[in-house]
Amino acid sequence: MNNLYEYIDPIASPYEAFLFDGTRDSLPIPAHWHYYVELLYVQKGAIEVSLDNVISVCTSGSVILFPPKCVHSISLAKGSEPVQYDVVKFDPNLLPSCKIDELDLRAILHGIHAFRCPCTFSPDQVLEMDLFPLFSDILSEYQEKEVGYSMILTADLRKIISKFARLWQKKGDFVLDQGIHPSYEIGFDLIAEYIDSHYFEELTVESLASMCNMSHSTFSMNFYRRYNMTCKEYITATRINAAENMLLFSSHDISFISREVGYTDCSYFIRCYKKLKGVTPKQARKIRGKKH
Repeated sequence: MNNLYEYIDPIASPYEAFLFDGTRDSLPIPAHWHYYVELLYVQKGAIEVSLDNVISVCTSGSVILFPPKCVHSISLAKGSEPVQYDVVKFDPNLLPSCKIDELDLRAILHGIHAFRCPCTFSPDQVLEMDLFPLFSDILSEYQEKEVGYSMILTADLRKIISKFARLWQKKGDFVLDQGIHPSYEIGFDLIAEYIDSHYFEELTVESLASMCNMSHSTFSMNFYRRYNMTCKEYITATRINAAENMLLFSSHDISFISREVGYTDCSYFIRCYKKLKGVTPKQARKIRGKKH
């Protein structure tokens, strides 16, 4: 149903780390998304990356962060020699939230879109954060897989994301919040996964709050703190994004797509789609047709 989605098994492969070598590996890598976090460290050459339709050219020494569920692609920058870059992918749930201080790394990674934090880092910024040794250590540990390697990988990844958070805070890109109450942490991680995999069913805020053993008001308040949107907005966005992929990459009619993503009223689906995407489903499909 979703041609852009890249499945990665979080149990069988919670981490992935390797060197992309342009002399043997081919570019471009087409647009896709996944629930994992992906990090790139450009060792040689230059690449052009698209992150939710924002294009940046990243040269040697740069680092790129692809947050969960963001659509991204990678191509060779014009005039560049063959590139080499480190690739690190990991399940964000591997990063436990800190109970000692206010920094919740998982919440930050899931909230990057809301805060609009920059996800490309210049060679000077990378040098300032001293990231190269961390990437080098991650690739070495992943390749050798000696006893305790997963704990070292997790520690290195926490350092990298924490350094990003410090830089964003210094630049005023986001302000650290108190976050949600620690006792609700696991419930919220599971409820987001539940919505992502059951958006086509009938979902209500009341039923989801009950699944987390919370009152409606407590659930709604903490959900907003975590995702910077209401639970209803999150459900709508998930459904409309799924509908968009069906519109663009299938020939199903709009009524069928409406039902598939959880709307019993096609007219209401069309209003929701236009409100979120700025065009009607029919217009979106026509625009896609003109481009191809």
